[in-house]
Amino acid sequence: MRPPFLPVLAVAVAAAAAAQVRVDPASNEGRRLAEAFDREWSRKDASRLPCQMTRYQPQLDYGLRLWAGYGASLSAAELTGRPDERMAVTFRITPQNRSSPVYFYQNVPVPPLPAGASPGKVRLEIGGGFLLGEGRYRVDWMLMHTSQRVCRSSWNLKARARGAMLPPGRAEAVDAALWHGFDPSAGGGRAAIFLHASPVRPRRYVTHLSPWDRQILLSTVSSVLREGGFRSASLTVVDLQHRRTVFHADDIDPRGLRRLARQLTQVDYGAISLETLAQGSSPRGFLEELLKAELMAPQPQRASALVFIGSRWRGGPKLDGLSPALKESAPKSWLLAFSTPQTLSEPDSLSSLVKSLGGKVFSIYRPQDLAAALRELAAGRTPRTP
Repeated sequence: MRPPFLPVLAVAVAAAAAAQVRVDPASNEGRRLAEAFDREWSRKDASRLPCQMTRYQPQLDYGLRLWAGYGASLSAAELTGRPDERMAVTFRITPQNRSSPVYFYQNVPVPPLPAGASPGKVRLEIGGGFLLGEGRYRVDWMLMHTSQRVCRSSWNLKARARGAMLPPGRAEAVDAALWHGFDPSAGGGRAAIFLHASPVRPRRYVTHLSPWDRQILLSTVSSVLREGGFRSASLTVVDLQHRRTVFHADDIDPRGLRRLARQLTQVDYGAISLETLAQGSSPRGFLEELLKAELMAPQPQRASALVFIGSRWRGGPKLDGLSPALKESAPKSWLLAFSTPQTLSEPDSLSSLVKSLGGKVFSIYRPQDLAAALRELAAGRTPRTP
């Protein structure tokens, strides 16, 4: 009898949890996963698990890495709801200029249905991505279920970009490009970073952050931490529409950034509570409370710089009447504002906040725009030598 595929993979990469990992091909576990994948891929009698695919072509993120990815969705009617139900995504990427493919694996949590929801009207969304060097690649992708049903897809990629960080023909996990920590010997001050977890580019219907949205947000935060000239930082991730804090770390570190990567998959732009609606359209009170917490912190935890990151098109209404006490106590402030050349940059909540604090707003459309902003930000934060 053919051994079940999911248990084989679970043993091979038991530590993967919800993270997407590149499996080490030199390890015993990596060889087992590769063998299990190749065996399952070659099967002709596998039952089909219906799912819909979206493929993201290679493009430069804001850390100058070539990113490509996928999105998949399936109806909740395909799920059993049993306690032992499991799903996983695994795929192999074969570079054209080398014979050895690389393998990736990700456990997929199976969430419970919302109370009273009809399974046929609920869809489970799954997404991920990977980093590439220049070259041509083939992707063979599978979503597997404990019922032994499989959703499969294959596609070819052509990755082209000058100055890509990975060498040609190389595929890596997204975690490989995340920030790896502050240099303990570096100078600089302390930053309070506020990230608005919203889609980077306008689209008509928004329920969750797409894999590309998440990559842009994470690569931007990583670049600020890596190149901003700071010795420490707090990181607060907010959803202004719902007036809620999605993530907070008093002292962000690489482990915290990886937790944030998983947390961003859970951001939901569904219904807004009546309590939030009763507060009106302006997030001024919510933002002022966040700022007070940072600006009233005891030394050395008090921020010497404020860095805001968010989208202009989904930034909320302009803020009026900001507290004079906040203006007086605020340090240097910047906003890295994701913008589009075709959209007029009308005042929004974050840009009006930063301007009220005497700060500067950078319009970010291309990776080069972010690089220029970071050079100016680092110059403003690095202490001058006599």
